[in-house]
Amino acid sequence: MASLNLAVRKARPEDVRSCLGVEESQGDDTFSEHDFLGSITEPNAIFLVAELDKSVVGFVLGFIVPTRKKEAILHSTMVHRQHCGKGVGSSLVRGFAERAFERGAELVYAEVEEGPDKFYEKCGFEKTSVWNSMVLRKGK
Repeated sequence: MASLNLAVRKARPEDVRSCLGVEESQGDDTFSEHDFLGSITEPNAIFLVAELDKSVVGFVLGFIVPTRKKEAILHSTMVHRQHCGKGVGSSLVRGFAERAFERGAELVYAEVEEGPDKFYEKCGFEKTSVWNSMVLRKGK
């Protein structure tokens, strides 16, 4: 693989539009502009972007669990479709884990669906369980 001019750094407000573009490239709309902006200022959040030649091409977002300070949850890793397979995602996951451990976490959990779980295993995660997400909507 050719050497990439890749940098992983803390997200800034001016990165939000690019992060929305990354989501759009993957046909995803999990996070809104408001979500991204809130994550930048949330003290328990770890929100990083990957820059390739000064353009944001991916992000990772998760949190130190406020009630269990020794745990972090990696909620989402997303790379622009044009840059998949170049090591961007694994660099983001490494950056997230490094920052979580620096902040006192001893465990990092990844919330993943089937399919991406193989990616996380390649990043060193171990499958501990399979579980379903349940949701309760307001007014139901």
